[in-house]
Amino acid sequence: MAHSYNFAIFMIVSLLPISFTLTSVKADLIDEICSKTVIKNVCYYALREDPRSKGANPEGLMAIVIDLSQKNATFTCNLVSTLLKETIDPKLKTRYTLCLGNFNKASNILVKFPNLLRSKDYYGLSANASAAIREPSTCDNNFLEPPVEVPELREASDNLRGLIDVILVLVGFL
Repeated sequence: MAHSYNFAIFMIVSLLPISFTLTSVKADLIDEICSKTVIKNVCYYALREDPRSKGANPEGLMAIVIDLSQKNATFTCNLVSTLLKETIDPKLKTRYTLCLGNFNKASNILVKFPNLLRSKDYYGLSANASAAIREPSTCDNNFLEPPVEVPELREASDNLRGLIDVILVLVGFL
C-alpha cells in the first residue's frame, strides 16, 4: 500500500512540470505566431482575448481567426453600407461603393475558408488569404487624396487585414 501511495506521489510530481510546460507552450505558440504578423496587436487581441484559444492547437487557432475574419468582414460591409447611405459627397459615394465591392469580395473569399481548413487544403487557404488581404488595402488606397477615410473604416480595414495576416502566418504552423 505504501508503494502505491509513493507511486501516486511520484506520478503527480512528475506530471506537474509537464502541465506547466504545456501551458507555457500555448502562450509561446501565440507569441510565436503573433511575432510573425504585420499588425501584432490585432493578432494578440484575437488569440489572447478569445476564450476558445485556451488550449487550442494551430488548427483550432486557425478556426478561431477564420471565424473572427468572417465576422469582421461582415461588420465592415455593414459599416461601408451605412457610410454610403449617409454621405451626400459624390466622391465619397464613389469611394464607398468601391470599398463595398472590396469588402464583399473579401467576404466571398473568406466564406471558403472553413471548408478549406476542414479538408486540410492549406495551399488553398494560403492562396485565398493572399487574395483576400488585398481587398482592405485596395479600399484604403481610394482615400489617398481628400476627402479622407473615416477612422472607423480605417480601423475596420486594418483589423480585417491583420486577421487575414494571422491566417497567412498560421498556415505555416499546420
